[in-house]
Amino acid sequence: MILYLLLFYLCVQFIILNLLYLKLKVYYSPLVYKDKKTGNIIDIHKIYEAFQVKDELSYFHIIFGGMIFFPIKLFSLLSIIFIFIIYLNIFYFFYPNYSCDKNIFNKYSKSVIFFLWLFYKASMINLIDEKIDCENIYKKYLGPDYDFKNNSYSALISNHIGFYDAIINLYFHPCSFIAKKEISSFPIFGTITKIINSTYVDRKNEESRKDVLNKISERQFQYYNKESFMPLLIYPEGTITNAENILKFKKGAFANLLPLKPNIITINHKDKCHLASGCQDLLLHTLKFLCYYKADMIHIDMPVIRPTNYMYEKYSYLGKEKWEIYAEVTRKIFCEIGGFKECNQGFRESHKYGQSLIKGKYEG
Repeated sequence: MILYLLLFYLCVQFIILNLLYLKLKVYYSPLVYKDKKTGNIIDIHKIYEAFQVKDELSYFHIIFGGMIFFPIKLFSLLSIIFIFIIYLNIFYFFYPNYSCDKNIFNKYSKSVIFFLWLFYKASMINLIDEKIDCENIYKKYLGPDYDFKNNSYSALISNHIGFYDAIINLYFHPCSFIAKKEISSFPIFGTITKIINSTYVDRKNEESRKDVLNKISERQFQYYNKESFMPLLIYPEGTITNAENILKFKKGAFANLLPLKPNIITINHKDKCHLASGCQDLLLHTLKFLCYYKADMIHIDMPVIRPTNYMYEKYSYLGKEKWEIYAEVTRKIFCEIGGFKECNQGFRESHKYGQSLIKGKYEG
């Protein structure tokens, strides 16, 4: 009887992993488009290079690696997350205003870091905290007399490469997030983002986007003036890339011209499975990684960036308004330190590209 149950389980798992492989395959398949005006054949992946998945899809790893690692990782992670949610709810019940008391927030931070450490160990992610000398790059853009000793900031900013970078940022800087509205209804993760006081934006609603700008401003001043001890993490690109490009930064984090604390998250491009999801469905991308043994994620902690008169004068050509100059200079600093390329596409292009891959057809 036990043998039959085991065989049944293995058959079901084999079928599920094959379905996962077929779902993922659309993101790796060639897709071309014939331009009606010129008649040229265009590779769609090259048009949307910032969102293209750059690792390889291996049937062997998905099926045979998945048979071994998938159940072990999934059970371990769900157990940790379940306990973590219970802990957060209990903590929030006793300390509903924990972010406003420094001592209580420090206790909260230590416990969050511990749970996330367990999460990374169970995920088999090799977390690398890389130290890079940024001083010359900062002086190039912010001035030769830039003050590195002033560490006060209003919010955290980071590039966005997928689900796991949010966990990394939370590990190094316990924070809350700006997230798309759909995240709030996600099982498990929606609960976590609500408890840590995240702010949600409905990309399809103009009023929602305006309201989020006001909430960002409020949260920035609260943290900067030490009325709250939980920083807000903002992804200024507004969507996910493949860890090779930095998109044009949005206004939100830069509108008040307040100091910002940047973090770069990148990957080991030699890994067989990248933790940069590009345009892939986040659930599929997460399930894919559960089939692989391990992967590296690299965190680069950077000094605080503050706008300076030197920056406004020397790089005035980068924008009409001060926030635009500030945002573009910050993007250039990201690119130089992280080795990224600049790209001016955004969420709409990523969504169009992803939908084209799923349909197997590009409509121009």
